Amino acid sequence: MKISVIDCYTLAWKSFSKWWIPLCLISGILVIFQILPRILVRQEVRQLRTSVSSFIKASSENDKDKLEEISQEAATQTAAMAQKLTRLGVYLFPIACLFTVILLMYANWAVKNSKDTKRPFYSLIYIALVHVILAFGKLFAFFLFFFPGVYIYIKLLFVSLIMLEGKKSATAAINISWQITRGNFWKLLLLVIMNTTLQLIAMPTIIGAIPVTGFANTARAAAFRRIWEKSNYAENQENSSDTNKENTP
Repeated sequence: MKISVIDCYTLAWKSFSKWWIPLCLISGILVIFQILPRILVRQEVRQLRTSVSSFIKASSENDKDKLEEISQEAATQTAAMAQKLTRLGVYLFPIACLFTVILLMYANWAVKNSKDTKRPFYSLIYIALVHVILAFGKLFAFFLFFFPGVYIYIKLLFVSLIMLEGKKSATAAINISWQITRGNFWKLLLLVIMNTTLQLIAMPTIIGAIPVTGFANTARAAAFRRIWEKSNYAENQENSSDTNKENTP
């Protein structure tokens, strides 16, 4: 199934305009988690900027003793900030992933205009855990090999949505996402780049980042639905549901 990026954004806009209240509420929580680390390390960043300015000044004056002193001070400040960010990440990132999964669930509902695939909370926690593990795997791939990292990111773009929609295991969702993205890599990459660009532009405004985050995830869900509805997996899911209904006394 070949998708159209314009069609995905058109569907996303129609869906977002109807479901904007819950999407913006969840996006608002996500934006808070994104800006919270910046607020909490603001003092460390300010100190590091002062050290960098002092280093530049000492370098222009060729003051070697001062340069060595500032270098040690900056190294200590950098290590302290990295340690604080790591500690914050351990606590905040899994929660942010949980709300990302919830946002994707609502985005999927918005595109379908139906809440026919509700999942229990413990299931959302499991999907969020998979989301965390895959996020670290993608990040590791990005750092080692940028272009293979991009490829892996796109191929695994729909794992959470498949687990939400198809009630699949993590392994099955990974395999399905890898298969259904075949033939649409460049269009999905363009979609991701456009979504990321919109979010980066809106992020400094904070308030503007809230609807943009909701819309970007709705566009992702729209692309998923266009592919999923034409795939054999969706048909098998519907047939399985019909069979279960027939067997239910």
